[in-house]
Amino acid sequence: MTESISRLRNTVQAYLDEKPLWSDGTLAPASPMTSMQQRIWWLSVAGKFFEGLVVFMTGVALPLIAKEFGLSAAQHGMVGAASLFGILIGASALGGLCDRFGRKPMFIVEMALFVVFLVLILFTQNFAWLVACLFGMGLALGCDYPTAHLVISENMPSRSRGTLVLAAFGFQAAGALVGTAVGYVVLNADPSLPAWRWMYGTAIIPAGLVLLGRFFVTESPHWLAIKNRHREAEMELKRLLDRKPPYPNEVTLADPRGGAKAAACRGRLCGSVQPAQSACHHTRIRSLVPSGPRHLRHRYFHAHDSGGDRRP
Repeated sequence: MTESISRLRNTVQAYLDEKPLWSDGTLAPASPMTSMQQRIWWLSVAGKFFEGLVVFMTGVALPLIAKEFGLSAAQHGMVGAASLFGILIGASALGGLCDRFGRKPMFIVEMALFVVFLVLILFTQNFAWLVACLFGMGLALGCDYPTAHLVISENMPSRSRGTLVLAAFGFQAAGALVGTAVGYVVLNADPSLPAWRWMYGTAIIPAGLVLLGRFFVTESPHWLAIKNRHREAEMELKRLLDRKPPYPNEVTLADPRGGAKAAACRGRLCGSVQPAQSACHHTRIRSLVPSGPRHLRHRYFHAHDSGGDRRP
């Protein structure tokens, strides 16, 4: 063989799905989610929570709103549908913006818009202003709908991705219950007409905290890799997978532009191998130092497995 083959570099998903091995080659229990992955999931499901909160809170506040502004039957229906129509438009027409501008920027902008309209609705003076604020909140939450699902899907291991995405939907119901409960508590404390404003006001501080938290999450390594920003993708992936004990110690992503050349090299390398062993085994072996607590002392090395010969 006249041409040496460099170490095979992994994809983003390969690192996300990576599992540790003990020194004898047996598979260790799957590692838990990192703190960054947990933060991303909770901040993603917050959008679902606020969606249920706003829709059901509007239902509780609607009788007071109708009496304060003297709404007709048609206007009554427009108030009830404004946030839902905004969610529809945001999810269908604006959800793709995260493909253009990135997951994290849109993740932040969507929640910022939601907070702005929450504040504005407290100072509503007329019907048009009210409908615009409700529509704006729905637009922001609808735009957040696909973004949050992408953020979850692109930062979680394959084995748990489906479960975590489906679990996020449960927070819509949680938000609906909390929104109804908040409306009931506010009405009991203050049964006056302006009380409906305080219902929306109770969501400002939680939404502000979610907005602040979204500034400190990682950008999607998948999106960065697709945009050929490989160095940034490697840095964000290391932040995403930061854990103790640390693994992987090194992150090196494959460059899609070199895929054809790498495939050709692998073909030349494997051409003389029997069909049963026709794959090139560039295996990332993660072993633990034999001495000392097994869950505290890690070391990593790469081995090339050819015909059963495994060398560090």
